[in-house]
Amino acid sequence: MKEKNNKRSLNINGDSILKESTILHESNRSMFSFGMADFLFDIFNGIFGGFYFLFWETEVKLNIWIVVLGYIIYAIWNSINDPLVGYFADRPKKFWKKYGKRFPFIIIGGIPAILTLAAIFSPPYLDPISGVWIYFAWILISTCLFELFFTIISLNHFALYPDKFRLDTDRRKAGGIRMALSLVGTAVGFIIPPLLITYGDRQSYTNMAWIFVVFNMIIFLTLIPGHIESRELKARYVMEQEEKEKISFWKTLKIVISQKNFVVVILVFFMDAIIGASLTASIQYVAKYVLEAEAELSIYLLAGFILGALGSLWPWLILSQKLNNNRKMLIIGVFLNTIFLLPFMFAQSLIGMVICCILLGIGGGALRIGRNPVMADTIDEATVKAGQHIEGALMGVYTFFNKFSLIAQGLIFAFVHELTGFNPNLTTQTDLANFGIRLHTAFIPMILTLIGFIIFVKVYNLTPEKTQKIKEQLKKLKL
Repeated sequence: MKEKNNKRSLNINGDSILKESTILHESNRSMFSFGMADFLFDIFNGIFGGFYFLFWETEVKLNIWIVVLGYIIYAIWNSINDPLVGYFADRPKKFWKKYGKRFPFIIIGGIPAILTLAAIFSPPYLDPISGVWIYFAWILISTCLFELFFTIISLNHFALYPDKFRLDTDRRKAGGIRMALSLVGTAVGFIIPPLLITYGDRQSYTNMAWIFVVFNMIIFLTLIPGHIESRELKARYVMEQEEKEKISFWKTLKIVISQKNFVVVILVFFMDAIIGASLTASIQYVAKYVLEAEAELSIYLLAGFILGALGSLWPWLILSQKLNNNRKMLIIGVFLNTIFLLPFMFAQSLIGMVICCILLGIGGGALRIGRNPVMADTIDEATVKAGQHIEGALMGVYTFFNKFSLIAQGLIFAFVHELTGFNPNLTTQTDLANFGIRLHTAFIPMILTLIGFIIFVKVYNLTPEKTQKIKEQLKKLKL
Protein backbone atom coordinates (compact mmCIF):
# COMPACT_ATOMS: atom_id res chain seq x y z
CA MET A 1 0.00 0.00 0.00
CA LYS A 2 1.16 3.49 -0.79
CA GLU A 3 0.50 6.13 1.83
CA LYS A 4 -1.13 9.24 0.40
CA ASN A 5 -1.31 11.47 3.48
CA ASN A 6 0.97 11.46 6.52
CA LYS A 7 -0.79 12.16 9.80
CA ARG A 8 0.24 12.68 13.39
CA SER A 9 0.46 9.73 15.74
CA LEU A 10 -0.71 9.16 19.27
CA ASN A 11 0.91 6.89 21.89
CA ILE A 12 -1.44 4.55 23.70
CA ASN A 13 -0.07 1.89 26.07
CA GLY A 14 3.41 2.40 24.66
CA ASP A 15 2.37 1.87 21.04
CA SER A 16 2.19 4.51 18.37
CA ILE A 17 -1.14 4.67 16.57
CA LEU A 18 -2.61 7.18 14.20
CA LYS A 19 -4.46 10.11 15.68
CA GLU A 20 -6.09 11.00 12.41
CA SER A 21 -7.33 8.79 9.62
CA THR A 22 -4.62 7.90 7.14
CA ILE A 23 -5.86 7.41 3.59
CA LEU A 24 -4.05 4.60 1.81
CA HIS A 25 -3.96 3.37 -1.75
CA GLU A 26 -4.46 -0.39 -1.85
CA SER A 27 -2.37 -2.54 -4.19
CA ASN A 28 -3.86 -4.53 -7.05
CA ARG A 29 -2.69 -7.72 -5.35
CA SER A 30 -4.57 -6.80 -2.20
CA MET A 31 -7.71 -5.97 -4.21
CA PHE A 32 -7.47 -9.28 -6.06
CA SER A 33 -7.08 -11.32 -2.88
CA PHE A 34 -9.94 -9.39 -1.27
CA GLY A 35 -12.13 -10.14 -4.30
CA MET A 36 -11.47 -13.87 -4.03
CA ALA A 37 -14.03 -13.88 -1.22
CA ASP A 38 -16.65 -12.73 -3.73
CA PHE A 39 -15.44 -15.55 -6.00
CA LEU A 40 -16.04 -18.05 -3.19
CA PHE A 41 -19.43 -16.61 -2.20
CA ASP A 42 -20.74 -16.90 -5.73
CA ILE A 43 -19.68 -20.52 -5.87
CA PHE A 44 -21.71 -20.99 -2.69
CA ASN A 45 -24.65 -19.17 -4.26
CA GLY A 46 -24.40 -21.20 -7.45
CA ILE A 47 -24.46 -24.53 -5.67
CA PHE A 48 -27.02 -23.71 -2.98
CA GLY A 49 -29.25 -21.41 -5.00
CA GLY A 50 -29.10 -23.45 -8.18
CA PHE A 51 -29.64 -26.93 -6.77
CA TYR A 52 -31.39 -26.73 -3.39
CA PHE A 53 -34.93 -26.80 -4.78
CA LEU A 54 -34.10 -29.12 -7.67
CA PHE A 55 -32.36 -31.62 -5.37
CA TRP A 56 -34.95 -31.75 -2.61
CA GLU A 57 -38.07 -31.49 -4.81
CA THR A 58 -37.16 -33.58 -7.86
CA GLU A 59 -34.42 -35.96 -6.60
CA VAL A 60 -35.28 -36.60 -2.95
CA LYS A 61 -38.93 -36.02 -4.01
CA LEU A 62 -39.87 -34.27 -0.81
CA ASN A 63 -43.21 -32.44 -0.92
CA ILE A 64 -42.68 -28.89 -2.24
CA TRP A 65 -44.39 -27.33 0.79
CA ILE A 66 -42.03 -29.17 3.17
CA VAL A 67 -39.08 -28.01 1.07
CA VAL A 68 -40.39 -24.43 1.15
CA LEU A 69 -41.19 -24.59 4.89
CA GLY A 70 -37.61 -25.60 5.64
CA TYR A 71 -36.40 -22.87 3.29
CA ILE A 72 -38.54 -20.23 5.00
CA ILE A 73 -37.36 -21.20 8.49
CA TYR A 74 -33.79 -21.09 7.18
CA ALA A 75 -34.45 -17.61 5.75
CA ILE A 76 -35.98 -16.40 9.04
CA TRP A 77 -32.98 -17.73 10.94
CA ASN A 78 -30.83 -16.07 8.30
CA SER A 79 -32.53 -12.74 8.98
CA ILE A 80 -32.24 -12.98 12.78
CA ASN A 81 -28.69 -14.26 12.76
CA ASP A 82 -27.31 -11.53 10.46
CA PRO A 83 -27.85 -8.37 12.57
CA LEU A 84 -26.79 -10.22 15.74
CA VAL A 85 -23.54 -11.38 14.13
CA GLY A 86 -23.00 -7.84 12.82
CA TYR A 87 -23.60 -6.29 16.22
CA PHE A 88 -21.31 -8.80 17.96
CA ALA A 89 -18.57 -8.19 15.39
CA ASP A 90 -18.72 -4.43 16.05
CA ARG A 91 -18.46 -4.74 19.84
CA PRO A 92 -14.93 -3.75 21.00
CA LYS A 93 -12.63 -6.74 21.45
CA LYS A 94 -9.18 -7.00 22.99
CA PHE A 95 -7.86 -8.87 19.97
CA TRP A 96 -8.51 -5.95 17.57
CA LYS A 97 -5.10 -4.46 18.28
CA LYS A 98 -3.18 -7.64 17.42
CA TYR A 99 -5.34 -9.50 14.92
CA GLY A 100 -7.71 -6.90 13.52
CA LYS A 101 -11.46 -6.44 13.74
CA ARG A 102 -12.69 -8.46 10.74
CA PHE A 103 -9.91 -10.91 9.95
CA PRO A 104 -10.44 -13.32 12.89
CA PHE A 105 -14.13 -13.77 12.03
CA ILE A 106 -13.30 -14.43 8.38
CA ILE A 107 -10.88 -17.17 9.45
CA ILE A 108 -13.44 -18.65 11.87
CA GLY A 109 -16.32 -18.75 9.37
CA GLY A 110 -14.65 -20.01 6.20
CA ILE A 111 -13.99 -23.74 6.59
CA PRO A 112 -17.22 -24.60 8.50
CA ALA A 113 -19.24 -22.78 5.79
CA ILE A 114 -17.58 -24.91 3.11
CA LEU A 115 -18.31 -28.18 4.96
CA THR A 116 -21.91 -27.41 5.94
CA LEU A 117 -22.77 -26.48 2.34
CA ALA A 118 -21.80 -30.01 1.28
CA ALA A 119 -23.86 -31.47 4.14
CA ILE A 120 -27.05 -29.93 2.67
CA PHE A 121 -26.73 -32.31 -0.29
CA SER A 122 -25.73 -35.36 1.76
CA PRO A 123 -28.89 -36.58 3.54
CA PRO A 124 -29.48 -40.28 4.28
CA TYR A 125 -31.57 -42.35 1.88
CA LEU A 126 -35.11 -42.56 3.27
CA ASP A 127 -38.64 -42.84 1.95
CA PRO A 128 -39.75 -39.21 1.32
CA ILE A 129 -43.13 -39.89 2.94
CA SER A 130 -42.31 -41.98 6.02
CA GLY A 131 -39.00 -40.15 6.54
CA VAL A 132 -40.38 -36.69 5.84
CA TRP A 133 -39.59 -35.21 9.27
CA ILE A 134 -36.07 -36.63 9.37
CA TYR A 135 -35.47 -34.98 6.02
CA PHE A 136 -37.05 -31.80 7.34
CA ALA A 137 -34.71 -31.83 10.36
CA TRP A 138 -31.74 -32.43 8.05
CA ILE A 139 -32.70 -29.40 5.96
CA LEU A 140 -33.07 -27.18 9.03
CA ILE A 141 -29.84 -28.18 10.76
CA SER A 142 -27.63 -28.18 7.67
CA THR A 143 -28.96 -24.96 6.13
CA CYS A 144 -29.00 -23.01 9.40
CA LEU A 145 -25.44 -24.04 10.28
CA PHE A 146 -24.32 -23.16 6.77
CA GLU A 147 -26.00 -19.77 7.07
CA LEU A 148 -24.40 -19.03 10.46
CA PHE A 149 -20.86 -19.62 9.23
CA PHE A 150 -21.52 -18.03 5.85
CA THR A 151 -22.77 -14.90 7.65
CA ILE A 152 -19.70 -14.77 9.87
CA ILE A 153 -17.33 -14.69 6.89
CA SER A 154 -19.42 -12.74 4.37
CA LEU A 155 -20.69 -10.01 6.70
CA ASN A 156 -17.19 -9.18 7.90
CA HIS A 157 -15.90 -9.24 4.32
CA PHE A 158 -18.54 -6.74 3.17
CA ALA A 159 -18.11 -4.58 6.28
CA LEU A 160 -14.35 -4.39 5.69
CA TYR A 161 -14.76 -2.98 2.16
CA PRO A 162 -15.55 0.69 3.02
CA ASP A 163 -12.87 0.70 5.75
CA LYS A 164 -10.17 -0.90 3.62
CA PHE A 165 -10.86 1.11 0.46
CA ARG A 166 -11.23 4.74 1.52
CA LEU A 167 -10.71 6.50 -1.81
CA ASP A 168 -13.41 6.64 -4.49
CA THR A 169 -10.94 5.56 -7.16
CA ASP A 170 -9.93 2.54 -5.07
CA ARG A 171 -13.55 1.70 -4.31
CA ARG A 172 -14.49 1.69 -7.96
CA LYS A 173 -11.39 -0.24 -9.00
CA ALA A 174 -11.77 -2.76 -6.19
CA GLY A 175 -15.47 -2.96 -7.03
CA GLY A 176 -14.59 -3.77 -10.64
CA ILE A 177 -12.11 -6.47 -9.59
CA ARG A 178 -14.65 -7.87 -7.15
CA MET A 179 -17.28 -7.98 -9.87
CA ALA A 180 -14.93 -9.74 -12.30
CA LEU A 181 -14.01 -12.36 -9.72
CA SER A 182 -17.64 -12.62 -8.68
CA LEU A 183 -18.58 -13.40 -12.26
CA VAL A 184 -15.85 -16.01 -12.50
CA GLY A 185 -17.19 -17.49 -9.27
CA THR A 186 -20.67 -17.42 -10.76
CA ALA A 187 -19.34 -19.22 -13.84
CA VAL A 188 -17.65 -21.90 -11.72
CA GLY A 189 -20.62 -22.25 -9.37
CA PHE A 190 -23.18 -22.49 -12.15
CA ILE A 191 -21.31 -24.15 -15.02
CA ILE A 192 -19.19 -26.83 -13.32
CA PRO A 193 -21.90 -28.47 -11.15
CA PRO A 194 -24.11 -29.43 -14.14
CA LEU A 195 -21.11 -31.29 -15.56
CA LEU A 196 -20.91 -33.31 -12.36
CA ILE A 197 -24.58 -34.18 -11.90
CA THR A 198 -27.12 -36.24 -13.84
CA TYR A 199 -30.84 -35.56 -13.63
CA GLY A 200 -32.39 -38.56 -11.88
CA ASP A 201 -29.12 -39.60 -10.17
CA ARG A 202 -29.36 -38.32 -6.61
CA GLN A 203 -25.88 -39.49 -5.57
CA SER A 204 -24.31 -37.33 -8.29
CA TYR A 205 -25.45 -34.22 -6.40
CA THR A 206 -23.73 -35.40 -3.23
CA ASN A 207 -20.54 -36.24 -5.12
CA MET A 208 -20.59 -32.80 -6.75
CA ALA A 209 -20.91 -31.05 -3.37
CA TRP A 210 -17.91 -32.85 -1.87
CA ILE A 211 -15.73 -32.33 -4.93
CA PHE A 212 -16.31 -28.63 -4.41
CA VAL A 213 -15.23 -28.89 -0.77
CA VAL A 214 -11.65 -29.46 -1.95
CA PHE A 215 -11.82 -26.68 -4.53
CA ASN A 216 -13.41 -24.21 -2.11
CA MET A 217 -10.73 -24.89 0.52
CA ILE A 218 -8.08 -23.80 -1.98
CA ILE A 219 -10.02 -20.63 -2.85
CA PHE A 220 -10.38 -19.85 0.85
CA LEU A 221 -6.60 -19.86 1.27
CA THR A 222 -6.18 -17.32 -1.53
CA LEU A 223 -8.52 -14.77 0.08
CA ILE A 224 -6.72 -14.69 3.43
CA PRO A 225 -3.94 -12.16 2.52
CA GLY A 226 -6.41 -9.55 1.22
CA HIS A 227 -8.34 -9.54 4.49
CA ILE A 228 -5.41 -9.04 6.83
CA GLU A 229 -5.98 -5.55 8.21
CA SER A 230 -3.13 -3.06 7.98
CA ARG A 231 -1.30 -1.67 11.00
CA GLU A 232 -2.97 1.68 10.32
CA LEU A 233 -6.43 0.16 10.25
CA LYS A 234 -5.83 -1.80 13.47
CA ALA A 235 -4.58 1.43 15.05
CA ARG A 236 -7.78 3.21 14.10
CA TYR A 237 -9.83 0.39 15.61
CA VAL A 238 -7.90 0.74 18.89
CA MET A 239 -8.35 4.50 18.97
CA GLU A 240 -12.08 4.22 18.31
CA GLN A 241 -12.36 1.54 20.98
CA GLU A 242 -10.78 3.91 23.49
CA GLU A 243 -12.58 7.09 22.51
CA LYS A 244 -16.05 6.13 21.30
CA GLU A 245 -19.10 5.42 23.41
CA LYS A 246 -20.34 1.85 23.36
CA ILE A 247 -23.94 1.72 22.16
CA SER A 248 -26.50 -1.03 22.62
CA PHE A 249 -27.75 -3.34 19.90
CA TRP A 250 -31.19 -1.71 19.85
CA LYS A 251 -29.75 1.80 19.69
CA THR A 252 -27.50 0.68 16.85
CA LEU A 253 -30.48 -0.85 15.05
CA LYS A 254 -32.46 2.38 15.53
CA ILE A 255 -29.61 4.43 14.05
CA VAL A 256 -29.35 2.10 11.08
CA ILE A 257 -33.02 2.00 10.11
CA SER A 258 -33.35 5.78 10.53
CA GLN A 259 -30.99 6.30 7.56
CA LYS A 260 -33.33 7.00 4.64
CA ASN A 261 -30.74 6.40 1.93
CA PHE A 262 -29.50 3.20 3.51
CA VAL A 263 -33.05 1.87 3.85
CA VAL A 264 -33.96 2.60 0.22
CA VAL A 265 -30.75 0.90 -0.92
CA ILE A 266 -31.78 -2.12 1.15
CA LEU A 267 -35.16 -2.06 -0.62
CA VAL A 268 -33.80 -2.00 -4.17
CA PHE A 269 -31.16 -4.64 -3.38
CA PHE A 270 -33.85 -6.77 -1.73
CA MET A 271 -35.91 -6.67 -4.92
CA ASP A 272 -32.84 -7.43 -7.01
CA ALA A 273 -32.05 -10.32 -4.68
CA ILE A 274 -35.45 -11.79 -5.57
CA ILE A 275 -34.35 -11.69 -9.22
CA GLY A 276 -31.08 -13.42 -8.34
CA ALA A 277 -32.67 -16.07 -6.13
CA SER A 278 -35.49 -16.81 -8.57
CA LEU A 279 -33.26 -16.94 -11.64
CA THR A 280 -30.64 -19.05 -9.88
CA ALA A 281 -33.18 -21.60 -8.67
CA SER A 282 -35.15 -21.55 -11.94
CA ILE A 283 -32.41 -22.08 -14.51
CA GLN A 284 -32.23 -25.85 -13.97
CA TYR A 285 -36.04 -26.07 -14.23
CA VAL A 286 -35.86 -24.17 -17.52
CA ALA A 287 -33.23 -26.57 -18.86
CA LYS A 288 -34.92 -29.74 -17.60
CA TYR A 289 -38.56 -28.97 -18.32
CA VAL A 290 -38.99 -25.96 -20.65
CA LEU A 291 -36.17 -26.95 -23.02
CA GLU A 292 -36.40 -30.67 -22.12
CA ALA A 293 -32.63 -31.10 -22.11
CA GLU A 294 -29.92 -32.65 -19.93
CA ALA A 295 -28.15 -30.79 -17.12
CA GLU A 296 -25.19 -29.92 -19.35
CA LEU A 297 -27.39 -27.69 -21.53
CA SER A 298 -27.86 -25.25 -18.66
CA ILE A 299 -24.18 -24.41 -19.15
CA TYR A 300 -25.03 -22.54 -22.36
CA LEU A 301 -27.57 -20.39 -20.54
CA LEU A 302 -25.17 -19.58 -17.75
CA ALA A 303 -22.31 -19.01 -20.20
CA GLY A 304 -24.48 -16.44 -21.98
CA PHE A 305 -24.95 -14.53 -18.74
CA ILE A 306 -21.23 -14.65 -17.93
CA LEU A 307 -20.32 -13.59 -21.48
CA GLY A 308 -22.65 -10.58 -21.31
CA ALA A 309 -21.43 -9.54 -17.87
CA LEU A 310 -17.71 -9.98 -18.51
CA GLY A 311 -17.90 -8.42 -21.98
CA SER A 312 -19.59 -5.32 -20.57
CA LEU A 313 -17.45 -5.06 -17.43
CA TRP A 314 -14.74 -2.78 -18.78
CA PRO A 315 -17.12 -0.40 -20.63
CA TRP A 316 -19.32 -0.12 -17.52
CA LEU A 317 -16.28 0.56 -15.35
CA ILE A 318 -15.09 3.28 -17.73
CA LEU A 319 -18.56 4.83 -17.77
CA SER A 320 -18.70 4.70 -13.98
CA GLN A 321 -15.39 6.57 -13.64
CA LYS A 322 -16.47 9.08 -16.28
CA LEU A 323 -19.85 9.72 -14.66
CA ASN A 324 -18.28 10.02 -11.20
CA ASN A 325 -21.82 9.63 -9.92
CA ASN A 326 -22.55 6.42 -8.03
CA ARG A 327 -26.29 7.14 -7.89
CA LYS A 328 -26.63 7.44 -11.68
CA MET A 329 -24.57 4.31 -12.25
CA LEU A 330 -26.79 2.26 -9.98
CA ILE A 331 -29.95 3.61 -11.61
CA ILE A 332 -28.66 2.50 -15.01
CA GLY A 333 -27.75 -0.92 -13.66
CA VAL A 334 -30.99 -1.64 -11.80
CA PHE A 335 -33.13 -0.53 -14.75
CA LEU A 336 -31.30 -2.66 -17.32
CA ASN A 337 -31.00 -5.67 -15.02
CA THR A 338 -34.76 -5.53 -14.49
CA ILE A 339 -36.11 -4.78 -17.94
CA PHE A 340 -33.92 -7.43 -19.59
CA LEU A 341 -35.91 -10.12 -17.76
CA LEU A 342 -38.92 -9.56 -20.04
CA PRO A 343 -37.52 -11.45 -23.09
CA PHE A 344 -37.44 -14.66 -21.00
CA MET A 345 -41.23 -14.78 -21.25
CA PHE A 346 -41.11 -15.16 -25.04
CA ALA A 347 -37.93 -17.11 -25.92
CA GLN A 348 -38.80 -20.56 -27.28
CA SER A 349 -35.43 -22.04 -28.24
CA LEU A 350 -32.00 -22.55 -26.74
CA ILE A 351 -30.55 -19.77 -28.88
CA GLY A 352 -33.32 -17.41 -27.79
CA MET A 353 -32.71 -18.23 -24.13
CA VAL A 354 -28.96 -17.70 -24.53
CA ILE A 355 -29.57 -14.24 -26.06
CA CYS A 356 -31.82 -13.41 -23.10
CA CYS A 357 -29.04 -14.44 -20.73
CA ILE A 358 -26.47 -12.31 -22.58
CA LEU A 359 -28.73 -9.24 -22.27
CA LEU A 360 -29.32 -9.93 -18.59
CA GLY A 361 -25.57 -10.29 -18.08
CA ILE A 362 -25.03 -6.84 -19.60
CA GLY A 363 -27.60 -5.34 -17.25
CA GLY A 364 -26.17 -7.26 -14.31
CA GLY A 365 -22.69 -5.95 -15.11
CA ALA A 366 -23.88 -2.35 -14.83
CA LEU A 367 -25.67 -3.12 -11.58
CA ARG A 368 -22.65 -4.74 -9.97
CA ILE A 369 -20.35 -1.89 -10.95
CA GLY A 370 -22.73 0.55 -9.27
CA ARG A 371 -23.83 -1.31 -6.15
CA ASN A 372 -20.63 -1.47 -4.06
CA PRO A 373 -19.80 2.28 -4.27
CA VAL A 374 -23.43 3.18 -3.45
CA MET A 375 -23.42 0.86 -0.46
CA ALA A 376 -20.13 2.38 0.72
CA ASP A 377 -21.60 5.90 0.37
CA THR A 378 -24.61 5.03 2.52
CA ILE A 379 -22.35 3.40 5.12
CA ASP A 380 -20.24 6.57 5.24
CA GLU A 381 -23.37 8.66 5.79
CA ALA A 382 -24.59 6.39 8.59
CA THR A 383 -21.12 6.41 10.18
CA VAL A 384 -21.15 10.22 10.33
CA LYS A 385 -24.59 10.27 11.93
CA ALA A 386 -23.67 7.56 14.44
CA GLY A 387 -20.35 9.18 15.29
CA GLN A 388 -18.54 5.85 15.09
CA HIS A 389 -17.99 2.86 12.82
CA ILE A 390 -20.96 0.48 12.83
CA GLU A 391 -20.34 -1.27 9.52
CA GLY A 392 -21.00 -4.70 11.00
CA ALA A 393 -24.42 -3.64 12.28
CA LEU A 394 -25.20 -1.93 8.98
CA MET A 395 -24.34 -5.02 6.97
CA GLY A 396 -26.22 -7.17 9.48
CA VAL A 397 -29.40 -5.15 8.98
CA TYR A 398 -28.83 -5.13 5.22
CA THR A 399 -28.56 -8.90 5.10
CA PHE A 400 -31.47 -9.23 7.56
CA PHE A 401 -33.87 -7.64 5.09
CA ASN A 402 -32.07 -8.89 2.00
CA LYS A 403 -32.54 -12.51 3.05
CA PHE A 404 -36.31 -12.07 3.05
CA SER A 405 -35.85 -12.40 -0.71
CA LEU A 406 -35.34 -16.12 -0.05
CA ILE A 407 -38.75 -16.32 1.61
CA ALA A 408 -40.30 -14.42 -1.29
CA GLN A 409 -38.61 -16.70 -3.83
CA GLY A 410 -39.64 -19.86 -1.96
CA LEU A 411 -43.27 -18.75 -1.72
CA ILE A 412 -43.31 -17.71 -5.39
CA PHE A 413 -42.07 -21.19 -6.33
CA ALA A 414 -44.56 -23.01 -4.13
CA PHE A 415 -47.61 -21.02 -5.20
CA VAL A 416 -46.69 -21.07 -8.90
CA HIS A 417 -46.01 -24.81 -8.89
CA GLU A 418 -49.25 -25.45 -7.00
CA LEU A 419 -51.40 -23.23 -9.22
CA THR A 420 -49.92 -24.42 -12.52
CA GLY A 421 -49.91 -28.14 -11.68
CA PHE A 422 -46.15 -28.76 -11.67
CA ASN A 423 -45.46 -32.48 -11.04
CA PRO A 424 -41.88 -33.48 -10.07
CA ASN A 425 -42.64 -37.11 -10.97
CA LEU A 426 -43.10 -36.21 -14.64
CA THR A 427 -40.26 -35.68 -17.07
CA THR A 428 -42.51 -33.63 -19.38
CA GLN A 429 -44.65 -30.88 -17.84
CA THR A 430 -47.88 -29.36 -19.17
CA ASP A 431 -47.82 -26.07 -21.06
CA LEU A 432 -49.34 -24.37 -18.02
CA ALA A 433 -46.63 -25.74 -15.71
CA ASN A 434 -43.92 -24.58 -18.13
CA PHE A 435 -45.54 -21.14 -18.25
CA GLY A 436 -45.37 -21.13 -14.46
CA ILE A 437 -41.62 -21.81 -14.65
CA ARG A 438 -41.27 -18.73 -16.87
CA LEU A 439 -43.29 -16.71 -14.36
CA HIS A 440 -41.03 -17.50 -11.40
CA THR A 441 -37.93 -17.21 -13.58
CA ALA A 442 -38.54 -13.70 -14.84
CA PHE A 443 -41.91 -11.95 -14.87
CA ILE A 444 -42.84 -11.89 -11.18
CA PRO A 445 -39.33 -10.81 -10.03
CA MET A 446 -39.30 -8.15 -12.77
CA ILE A 447 -42.54 -6.52 -11.57
CA LEU A 448 -41.39 -6.51 -7.94
CA THR A 449 -38.01 -4.98 -8.78
CA LEU A 450 -39.52 -2.25 -10.95
CA ILE A 451 -41.49 -1.12 -7.90
CA GLY A 452 -38.28 -0.92 -5.84
CA PHE A 453 -36.51 0.89 -8.69
CA ILE A 454 -39.14 3.65 -8.83
CA ILE A 455 -38.91 4.19 -5.07
CA PHE A 456 -35.10 4.34 -5.21
CA VAL A 457 -35.11 6.97 -7.98
CA LYS A 458 -37.51 9.17 -6.03
CA VAL A 459 -35.91 8.85 -2.59
CA TYR A 460 -32.14 8.27 -2.81
CA ASN A 461 -30.33 11.63 -2.77
CA LEU A 462 -26.60 11.01 -2.22
CA THR A 463 -25.13 13.04 -5.07
CA PRO A 464 -21.35 13.41 -5.61
CA GLU A 465 -21.47 16.78 -3.82
CA LYS A 466 -23.13 15.25 -0.76
CA THR A 467 -20.78 12.26 -0.63
CA GLN A 468 -17.79 14.62 -0.75
CA LYS A 469 -19.12 16.57 2.23
CA ILE A 470 -19.65 13.31 4.10
CA LYS A 471 -16.04 12.32 3.50
CA GLU A 472 -14.88 15.66 4.84
CA GLN A 473 -16.98 15.11 7.96
CA LEU A 474 -15.45 11.68 8.41
CA LYS A 475 -12.01 13.28 8.40
CA LYS A 476 -13.06 15.84 10.99
CA LEU A 477 -14.45 13.07 13.18
CA LYS A 478 -11.23 11.09 12.67
CA LEU A 479 -13.25 8.21 11.26
